[in-house]
Amino acid sequence: MLVETTIHMHTNTLEMLNRGAAIIGRTRTFIIKLLMQRMMSDNQKLQQSHSRVKYQAREARENWHKFHITMNEYEYEYYLDMRKFFKMSVSFILASAVRQYLDEVLNKLLNESNITDNYRYQNYIFIKKIIDGVICWQIYWGIPQKLPICLTGKYQL
Repeated sequence: MLVETTIHMHTNTLEMLNRGAAIIGRTRTFIIKLLMQRMMSDNQKLQQSHSRVKYQAREARENWHKFHITMNEYEYEYYLDMRKFFKMSVSFILASAVRQYLDEVLNKLLNESNITDNYRYQNYIFIKKIIDGVICWQIYWGIPQKLPICLTGKYQL
């Protein structure tokens, strides 16, 4: 299933993405997905709790662009989880990723022409369990070295 959504993007961010896409001959959406994946690697320092979601600074309306993006359901859930745990809007996460990692991602793409991984989120798992009427969610960003109890079918509290 594909999910269509909109990202609120500052025109400076859009210009940077446009230049990057022109340099490597790929779509902006392709670059956005790689940037979001790169941002996830900083999850330890970006995780927040007990605070409100942060948004990009306000500016005049003409400095903003609505960018339409289509993604699969795993990417969509992944980005929503990043929003939830980083306490930043998806648009703000992307803007931060463009500022911090666009050059790094573009250099990697220019040096490794075989990047065609369509399964960037294969190690992203979320599991719903109901234990004594209580809904429990487990989210995995990666593969644990030891198989969690919930995946073995023997769940204990």
